[in-house]
Amino acid sequence: MKKTTQMEINYRNLGYIFLLIIPLTVIGFYPSYFGLFPEFNEHIDTLVHLHFFLSALWIAILITQPFLIVNKKYKWHKIIGKSTYVIFLLWILSFLVMIYKVIEKEDYDYLVFPIGNMLILIVLYFLAIKHRKKTAKHMRYMIASAVVLIDPTIGRWTFNIFGNDLIAMPITYAIMNLILIGLIWMDKRNGKDYKPYVVALICFLLYNIAFFIVYLT
Repeated sequence: MKKTTQMEINYRNLGYIFLLIIPLTVIGFYPSYFGLFPEFNEHIDTLVHLHFFLSALWIAILITQPFLIVNKKYKWHKIIGKSTYVIFLLWILSFLVMIYKVIEKEDYDYLVFPIGNMLILIVLYFLAIKHRKKTAKHMRYMIASAVVLIDPTIGRWTFNIFGNDLIAMPITYAIMNLILIGLIWMDKRNGKDYKPYVVALICFLLYNIAFFIVYLT
């Protein structure tokens, strides 16, 4: 196996870091989803469950892939990677369903969240697949896509604490942007290609600006 397919030293514990997404998801969605089990309200139908299933499946893939690389299970890494062509498409389609439900409720300001997250995921996943043969770039775009998951998880957590999006979301966005800035700093210090994180940071900043335009006008 070529050296370029091996996990970089600074990223060998990536799978364990991604495991943190699980408790963050449970905490963030407990009031609106997990805590309602098994008697969900009328707003949580089969399509909502499907969106949660696909989201959970995507999180499982993000966690599994780094472990497969570290353990040199390159064949399985490739098989799962190819399966995301279908899984990611279905996941994005489920976002469209959630967007439609927000429109039905006429909660138009809230549209900035699913649309913003969906667009960033599409951009970062497309770039990850485009550079799938350039391991360093591919890995960094996938890591950046994982940062998107902080928005619906910690974002709900902070909203449950403060009860105000104009307080909760800036805190959440600061965490997301600081993670990317930290990754840029680490890679720049180690002479690695940090440009994928710069691309991701630009995407996030544009999304942050869109949020403030929507909520302050």
